[in-house]
Amino acid sequence: MDNDAARRDELDRLHRREAELLERIERLKASMDHTSEIGTLVFKNNLMKEAQDELRRVQDKLSGVAEK
Repeated sequence: MDNDAARRDELDRLHRREAELLERIERLKASMDHTSEIGTLVFKNNLMKEAQDELRRVQDKLSGVAEK
């Protein structure tokens, strides 16, 4: 039972993180639409790439955890 509870907790945590990252990516996209300075766009683009990479890792973990 403890393994099942731990697995559910991990799934819940990963789903929350996935939702946070998706929201963050959407906010960055929206803010990039209203930014005209190149330096700021590059910075926000880097932040978005980092968030997308982390989202991909979380989704990979979720697919691995769901398969077990």
